[in-house]
Amino acid sequence: MLPSWFSFENLKWILTTLLIPLTLFYLNQQYQDALTKRQEIDAKLQTHRQNTDARLRLYTELLSKREEADTSLRKGIFDKVLETYLKDAKNIDEKLVALELLTVNFNDSLDISPLFWQLLREIQQKAQKANRPMLLERLERVSSQVKSRQLELLEAFGDRADLNFSTEVLDAGADKPFEMERPIDRDFTFIDPDETDPGQRGKTRHFAIYPLEYDPTGRRVFVSVDHGTVKSNTQRIQFWVDEYDFPLANFSRISKSERFAVVMRRYKPPDIGLTLIYFPSSRSGVKDKPFIDEVVSDLKRDVQK
Repeated sequence: MLPSWFSFENLKWILTTLLIPLTLFYLNQQYQDALTKRQEIDAKLQTHRQNTDARLRLYTELLSKREEADTSLRKGIFDKVLETYLKDAKNIDEKLVALELLTVNFNDSLDISPLFWQLLREIQQKAQKANRPMLLERLERVSSQVKSRQLELLEAFGDRADLNFSTEVLDAGADKPFEMERPIDRDFTFIDPDETDPGQRGKTRHFAIYPLEYDPTGRRVFVSVDHGTVKSNTQRIQFWVDEYDFPLANFSRISKSERFAVVMRRYKPPDIGLTLIYFPSSRSGVKDKPFIDEVVSDLKRDVQK
């Protein structure tokens, strides 16, 4: 037989009296556990942030020292070679040697095309007639080597296409068809290895190039380049291209990450060979590189993501 005090209402009161402190104890314990875990996570994040800041400082110091050492070395070479080229060179042969040294050490950071033009004028004006063909051949060989090296470097991460045409077609008249061997009119694609966002690494753009005018005195060709993300929506750029335009120094900017250049690969009038190279800005010349503070700023943004 149940006690007289036992009833549903009394049982409800007992359970309520016992459950309230138990529930409060449980909730308090859960709060304390969550607070402890939060403090542990904050401590780990703080440690990670401190380690990341230390790595950033170390990276910045190493980058600065490396650039200082590289700049000092290149400055010594540059001063010596330029002094030889401008002051001490006794003949065109010595200037050609000095020019070759400049192209080997500074072709990615110095626009050396004015030196090629100056030496070309000297060969045409001062060189003995018997030596002129040999000197012109050497100058052409140095120029071709620079363009080949730079194109190979950019092609490793970019996309290129070649076209050949005869300057005679430029004077054929409006009623004559314009014919080119392997004309450039297609999509170009590159993958930027330095892009942190995987969705932005691949770039595709349509290019079409049309030679419009030939200037034999300036040894150059006037070209029109259409480009766009789709063939039906393009922009047009027109400029002169000569045989001493090098892609790491003479290129066109399309966006923050996209560059293209038109190179006169072969100059044997009436036959002209052009190359269009489409490449990421991270592989362009030194003058197109970000400063150290920009690099560090990008690194900090990546860390904060």
